[in-house]
Amino acid sequence: MLTSGAVSVPALAMTHAADEALPGTTTSFTQHSRLTGHDYLIQVALPKVAPPTGGYPVLLVLDGNRHLDLFTAARDVLGRRGFDKAPANLAIVAVGYAGSDEQAEATRTTVTTLRYKDFTPPLTSGTAPEGTGGGAQFLAYLTQSLPPELASRYPLDLKQPALVGHSLGGLFALHAQQQAPEAFGAIFAISPSLWWLQENDQANWPLRLACSEAAGPVLIAAGGREQSPQPQRNDPARDRLRVQRAMIDNAHAYARQLGERCPQTEVQWRRYAGEDHGSVMWPAARSVMEMLLGER
Repeated sequence: MLTSGAVSVPALAMTHAADEALPGTTTSFTQHSRLTGHDYLIQVALPKVAPPTGGYPVLLVLDGNRHLDLFTAARDVLGRRGFDKAPANLAIVAVGYAGSDEQAEATRTTVTTLRYKDFTPPLTSGTAPEGTGGGAQFLAYLTQSLPPELASRYPLDLKQPALVGHSLGGLFALHAQQQAPEAFGAIFAISPSLWWLQENDQANWPLRLACSEAAGPVLIAAGGREQSPQPQRNDPARDRLRVQRAMIDNAHAYARQLGERCPQTEVQWRRYAGEDHGSVMWPAARSVMEMLLGER
């Protein structure tokens, strides 16, 4: 049973302001975290149906500046499954960085710096590179500081939101599953950057995984081209790095180890043929919705 490092989940009443929570709208607010020192842009895409009793179920999306539109579209298209079906009732809560503009080089650099700090877990051995290893503080923000603010604004069921992360965000999602299994209803780790732990925490590699009866289902996935050379780009150094970091092999091994060690946890592994590190999010978004919404 996982006991150390667990994060308590606050009991939340829905005290939202009605004028800020209209079905079918996407609204946002900025929140500063004293835990991390960062300002977060929180975007909330409510579904086009009235909230159920207890509030909308929630999918927390990391790298929200980049992935909000993808997951909102996936919910609205895949969640209906026909013109005669009601829309899905899933709320998308995208966690990004305030002041970020995906088109601006300067803000992309800033976001890269911030997410390296937030998404990388503390090491069990050695010293984390400067500007990394803030995963414990970011996890505390997601589970302690963010939920009360969301509950004050929107009719959400925040007891056990699902969490999806890609790349370094996928690494963080696996960290969250280990450290706070009771906090999340499901974990989706897409192309998790396990190479970061392999390079920086070698004394704990392969990882010694912990189990919990409270853990929800876990999906770990990667694109089929993520660790293959790309000769058309004429970048041998990057090709060597792609092979060395073994994105597919590490993710597959992690899924296998977690499933074998923790049979009480539903663990799925998926390899999306033909997809690379960026394009993998398209089929992954479909898998996320299929798991969360089921047959419709």
